[in-house]
Amino acid sequence: MDTFHYEEVRLTEMRVEGEMLRYPCPCGDLFELSVKDFAAGADVAQCPTCSLTLRIICTDTERRAFLSQHGVEGSELCLVSV
Repeated sequence: MDTFHYEEVRLTEMRVEGEMLRYPCPCGDLFELSVKDFAAGADVAQCPTCSLTLRIICTDTERRAFLSQHGVEGSELCLVSV
């Protein structure tokens, strides 16, 4: 059974604030995923206030370019095919 996510969002729609990827949640807070976890292959951001999650959609090429742009190097990078 597939996991339900409130929304699927392109990586380009996410905001980078410090070491976090963020996106507005309908509850008024923000979905969050650390850049480090994203580099390790995670693609689900959680809202710390409510139970909603969203899935970040990107290709391997987009993920690599994003991580390179944000200074994440080889040992931290683990790509997961979807």
